Parts: sequence; C-alpha cells; structure tokens
Amino acid sequence: MQSISQQQVPHHPPPANKPRPNAAAVPTISYQPTDIIIPTQLYDKIGNLGEYKRLQEAEKKLDLLIARKSLDFQAIQQKSIHPHEYRPSTGVLRIFIYNTCENQPWQKQLLQQKGLPVPDPTLAESSWTLRIEGKFISDIPDEQQQIDETFKFSSFLSAISVDLLPNENYPNIQESQSHIIEWRDDGPNANKPPASVSFDGLDIKRNGIFNIKAKIALLVKNHSNSLKLSEEMSRFVGKQECSQQELLYIIWQYVLFKGLFKKSNAYTEVPAVETSTLPNPADDKDSSDDDLTLVEADDLLFELLKVKTFKFSDLYKLTQAHFVPREPIIVDYEVDTRKSTTLGNVVLDIPVELPLNLLKAQKELLDVNKTAFENLAKADSTISQLDQRISLAIIALQNANSREKFYRELSDDPVKFIENWLESQAETLKALKSDEGYDEEVVRRAKYFEENEHLIKEKIELLLGSNKF
Repeated sequence: MQSISQQQVPHHPPPANKPRPNAAAVPTISYQPTDIIIPTQLYDKIGNLGEYKRLQEAEKKLDLLIARKSLDFQAIQQKSIHPHEYRPSTGVLRIFIYNTCENQPWQKQLLQQKGLPVPDPTLAESSWTLRIEGKFISDIPDEQQQIDETFKFSSFLSAISVDLLPNENYPNIQESQSHIIEWRDDGPNANKPPASVSFDGLDIKRNGIFNIKAKIALLVKNHSNSLKLSEEMSRFVGKQECSQQELLYIIWQYVLFKGLFKKSNAYTEVPAVETSTLPNPADDKDSSDDDLTLVEADDLLFELLKVKTFKFSDLYKLTQAHFVPREPIIVDYEVDTRKSTTLGNVVLDIPVELPLNLLKAQKELLDVNKTAFENLAKADSTISQLDQRISLAIIALQNANSREKFYRELSDDPVKFIENWLESQAETLKALKSDEGYDEEVVRRAKYFEENEHLIKEKIELLLGSNKF
C-alpha cells in the first residue's frame, strides 16, 4: 500500500522563495514643493513680486556668466599643466673647498710635546685630503628638509675635475695618472645604481708633506631653457644667459622701437582716388622688398647677425652662433699642509634652480581645485536651503491666494458659490468612481482640451493626489 501511494503522489520541486507583495506598503511621499511658479494674477495684487521677478532674471544672467567663467577656468587649468607655466624652486648651492692633514711632521711633534703616543712612521704616512662638498640652501625654508632628503650635492653638478699642478717639490707629478681626478654624471640612463653616483662630498687623498696647487673645475647642471650668450650678444641683451625665445623677443622689440621694418611705396603711397588696381607684389621681381616681415639691419644688428636684411623666420639660424656652451667654474686652490684643516677659507655661493617636479605641481593644483570645489559645495548647500525656503514661501503664498479667492467668492454670491461647489464636488466624485461621462469622440479633439484646460488640470491633480494611479 505504501508503494502504491508513493506512485500516485507526483513529485514536485520545492517552490521558489518569491517575495510576497506587501499589501500595507505605503507609497513614497515627497514633501518637497514642486509647483513653485507664482500665478500671474498675483503680480497685480502684490507689488513686491515685481522685484522677485527681476531677481530671477538677474539670477539667469549670473548663471550664464558663471557657466562661461567655468569654461574659461577649465581652459586656464589645461594650459597651466604645461611645464613652462611653473616656476621652479630656486636657491643657492653653497660649496666648501678645504683640506685636512694627517700625520704631518709638525702634528707628530705636537703629540710628542703633549706626551701622547706617536703613530708608527712605517704604518702612518704623512698625507692630506682635499674635500669638495656642497649643500643646497632653498629660498623657501619650509622646503629645506625635503630637499636635503631628495637632492645630494652631486645632483646639481654635471662634472668635477681636479688637476694637481707640479711644483719644485713635486716636479714629476704629471707623469702619473693620479694627478687628474674627474667625475662625470652619466645621467639617469647609466648602468649604475643611483647610490653609486649620489654624494654630498668628494674626497681626494694623497701622501705628502708639501703644499701643492690644484685647479678645480665645477660644471653646474642647468635645469632651465637658458643658454649662455656670446660676449657681443650679452652686451646687446644685458644679461649673460637667456632662452632662444627671449632673445627673439628682445630683437623684435628692438626692431619695433627703431622702426627697421622695410616697406615698399606700393603700400605706403596709395592715391586717394584709385584709377588702377593695386600692384601685386607677388608679380614683381622684387617682391621680397615688399614683404612686411623684412627687416633692414642697422649697424648694431649687422655687427651681430652679419646680414643687411633678414626675416624673423631666419632668426633662429642667425642667432645660433651666439649661443655658446656653458663654461665650468674654475677655482685655483692650494693645499695647505701646515694646518689641520682649512674649512671656511674657500666658500662659493652659486644660484641654481631645482629640476621641475611636475607631479608635485599637479598635486598642488589638485589641492587648490579641491579647496575651491569644497567651497562651491558649501555655497551650493546654502543656495539649496534658500531655494527651499523660497519654495515654501511660494506655496504659502498660493495657499493664501486660494483662501482669499474662496472667501471673496463666497462673500460676493454665497448661493451661486455653493451651487458651483456642489457641482464641482459631484464631478470630483464622478471622476473618482469611474471614467464615464465623457464622449470618446469629443475628448479626441484638441479643442476640448483647450476649452477645459483648467478643469482637466484639476482632475489630474485629484487623481494623482488620491493615489488612484
């Protein structure tokens, strides 16, 4: 019997867990006013509404102006990301050149006089150490610690060369390869670890008890677009270094000030009444003379550029000869073995620029934008609160107008008002109960909606307000 009953009962999969509709679910109600349009008839009743309308028109103009300025602001930001728009950090590279001495005869004699142990001459020879060290001093003190951690002394130099000069005590020093010491920065692409090329000081140690002169050459890196000018061009420009764009601009200003542009009579002497066509310089064999970009060089420009006439498009080539390689800083130093140290005797201060950190500049720009957007967000929140208060005031004004209209019509003709009110209530009840009472052919025509616009609006508001849809 149990087997038969099991065959008669069909096997169904368990029902899926479907969410049951909640009959008591309450539709979401928004208490935010939506109808914030002031009826036109209220402008005749309340005089101050005209000022409100003018404020709305001024607000539209202000919104348009803000939109335009925001586009300009975005365009300026896009341009400001370019590296040439940022000013790099500047400061002074302070270089100390000095020497120290060890195990010199006079130092051993002082140890003997003080009763201190004297080093073994066979193990500790007399020697001196020439040291070249430097430190960058920023014009912004707040950045000093970060710069010290990032940039070493070698970061500001392209090369260092020390040449030990022969004298009567060291006549054959140039025969050995140890009299010239050089260091060059191979750049970031060199096959070396960064730690091997970064240092704060360079030490050169040699054995000896006599003074010796040295010629030290320091080649400072240039992180800007400025190039060194020739002596003649430096006198013309007024500075020793500038970029190619700056030089072209200075020559342009000079040409404008001197009036050196060459113009033909075909452009300057035009009759008041033209009887023929204007001569075309392109058809003339001397058309180059009519080119408004042609410049007649005066004596000063001829001495610099070596041409009598030139165009500005040729200035890059003409001024190329006046850009010369940057010369190293040469320091004549004498190693003094009669002092324990000469620290402080030779100090150099060289104005330098740090390499531009584009990521840092962009981060600062983002921080500025973030602060601006936060201020705008606060302003938008304040404006939103004011808009909400204005909306509530408009709703209160509309309610007051409805009450005023209700009591005015009731006081003018109470009987007719009650009849109209009962008729509207009957139509409302009819609209709530069903959609009957309308001829389908009539409501299909646009004229019906034009004639009953106010009534249809009331019905729609009634249906939406009663949650019928």
